[in-house]
Amino acid sequence: MSGARATLRLTFDGLRRGQIDTRWARELGGLEAYVFDGDDIADEDQWRTLGENLRHASDLGARALTLHFPTENADWVADRAVYDRLRRFCDLAAETGARGVVLHANQFVSLADWPTFDLPTTRAGVVDRVAELDEYLGDSPIWIGIENLPVIGAQGIDFDSVFVRPADFDPLAELGSDRVGVTWDVCHWAVTYSTLTAMARLEQRPDPVSAFELPALPVKHVHFASFSGHAMPTWPDQCLEGVPPLAGDISPDLLAGMLAAALDAATGDGGETGVVFEVQESDYESRKNCWATYDWLASVPELAARVDCTRRADG
Repeated sequence: MSGARATLRLTFDGLRRGQIDTRWARELGGLEAYVFDGDDIADEDQWRTLGENLRHASDLGARALTLHFPTENADWVADRAVYDRLRRFCDLAAETGARGVVLHANQFVSLADWPTFDLPTTRAGVVDRVAELDEYLGDSPIWIGIENLPVIGAQGIDFDSVFVRPADFDPLAELGSDRVGVTWDVCHWAVTYSTLTAMARLEQRPDPVSAFELPALPVKHVHFASFSGHAMPTWPDQCLEGVPPLAGDISPDLLAGMLAAALDAATGDGGETGVVFEVQESDYESRKNCWATYDWLASVPELAARVDCTRRADG
């Protein structure tokens, strides 16, 4: 079991201050700011707004802050201008007291191109760029958490499948960097596990992965939610991520076990490991599903024992 205490965090759009749940920041203490589109940090006014909102989050009393780099229009591997934005993003994280930066590979491939896509070469290119970023950051205090993605995009029409299975992270582990680790997304892993095991059982093959399998690379950070629906090529169905555990398609008990396994493997940062609720809301300025997820987690003994569910009285 990890010696680091896990703390609960909530996401907000870093360019929209109104999404910060002040009650959550004051009572539970953790936030993660994301920027969805790379074009949203293309000019100085946007950077200024982001910096001001991050400082405001800290001023509210948030005990821990992390940042999530954009996923759309944000190929930081092939596009040098985007890579420069990533470096600035990491610098801003350090300046505002954030613990780390979450990063997707952002190597999108269409369904038509997937059969001939050179995945090993692409993965090697991502690893090389991560090594370059690690060198650039030098003695910066932040970590970089590379996130696992599902086997296919939520609509079943494209892929960002550079890091999906635990073994996919082995080349990153070979870098030997204390800074570089995994942001283990439990929702994405639940989608991957359920999809791969269902296909194997249909074909009378052994399960290709374990529900509680994790990368050799250190788990720096955790994202948490459930899902409903499966996205597959040629199927009309879609996958909805960010579903509260009790409303998801996967067993809440299995989901709880996946989260517990991730926390057991977590190395922590600053004495704690962040568990970020990536739970969808109908109104991100009036959270309901995130608080319901908190109530569920606090009621599960094996999770409550690992996660700091204590709400501060001064909230």
